[in-house]
Amino acid sequence: MTETAHATGRPGSGTGPFREGSAVHIPGRLDAEDDERIPPDEVCLSLHSLELANLGVRRALVHEQVETILGTREKRGHPYCMWLAILTLLYTGDLVSAHSECRQLAMDARWLGSPRHEQLLTLMRARVSLLAGDGVKSAALLREALARGLPKALTRLAAAWLVEAHVLEGDTGAAHKVLLAHELAGRLDPNLPDVAYVLNARGALHMATGRFQPALDDFIYCGRVLIAQSVSNPAVVPWRSRAAFAALATRRHDLALALATDELTAARTWGAPRGIGLALHAVAVVGRDDSSVALLEEAVELLGLAHARGELVHALHDLAVLQVERGDPTGARARLEAACAVARDSRNGLWRDRLRAALERRDLPDLTGQELRISELARAGYSNRQIAETLFLAVRTVEFHLSSVYRKLGVSGRRELHSALGVPPS
Repeated sequence: MTETAHATGRPGSGTGPFREGSAVHIPGRLDAEDDERIPPDEVCLSLHSLELANLGVRRALVHEQVETILGTREKRGHPYCMWLAILTLLYTGDLVSAHSECRQLAMDARWLGSPRHEQLLTLMRARVSLLAGDGVKSAALLREALARGLPKALTRLAAAWLVEAHVLEGDTGAAHKVLLAHELAGRLDPNLPDVAYVLNARGALHMATGRFQPALDDFIYCGRVLIAQSVSNPAVVPWRSRAAFAALATRRHDLALALATDELTAARTWGAPRGIGLALHAVAVVGRDDSSVALLEEAVELLGLAHARGELVHALHDLAVLQVERGDPTGARARLEAACAVARDSRNGLWRDRLRAALERRDLPDLTGQELRISELARAGYSNRQIAETLFLAVRTVEFHLSSVYRKLGVSGRRELHSALGVPPS
């Protein structure tokens, strides 16, 4: 399957789906020798559904078409047809059905003993696990697929997803090794197949290791690649939401707000709970106003419905931070405990230590919202003057609040804030 495969335009045209015509973005690339063997009628409806999903329009129709494909016995035996259908099903947000379909395919005799069938099924199962927040299982499946050997066309995509899985399980060192092993750590050609997924994975790794500017660069680059391929649906890659967090961390508030707002508009147009939840989370954190708690509560509800446990943990943590700022330490602790439970169940190593540290923070019931904001900025390396400019305060006011923070936490200065406050939020 080519990263930009060529479709005839619409189902029923009677010519090969990967010939010259309107471009359809497809993860993975079809080997040239397999192109002639694809029955046009088997994959054309799948391509049409995927094209609509890429554009982020007519989600109900897309889901109906995918159900038709999955309900046709002939199509269920065709590996590429199922690859397209399962990916599109994931874009619609139906993670439960995608998991069920993969289990059924694993018991289908036509999917046993065929290297290509088994390769694609392993990648589909890995992607379902990753979107469900289980980086450990996803990484195991992807390592297995790469160890057995994948066609060159699928190797880069599998490597990108493996980097994401390692980040989620908390093994950033392993994620970096994957990038190096597949020569994906340096400058990347925008025309490289599946480069958008590599950039997204690299951005996630940069965020996890506190390298926010490189993360922002990779997410923006990822977005440019996808836009050039007519992909506007955040269900494909939620690059705007992720870039918004990176932009906020680099103190580019206006850019962060624009990215988050655009993502929310696109996500609501498509209508999948996961995408809307991700975008609401970004808007709430970036906007940081009286509506933020309500927006994050809605994001938590939607991410829970979508079974997006990786993003749910993050949203619960940030909701707890906001509740602390607004003087609700009891509610914050309940959210952190819920986040710990989700992280434990999904084996989320990325957030396990952060959440444990957050629950142990001595300031949780004591610091005011203003004191917490100032202390977080001070820990991030901001000078008193920079803090004052960021929060629109007088320098003397910042100094007063920091003195209060030091007294409450029992520390003597900035150097001790890291240990006193625990691991900072992303």
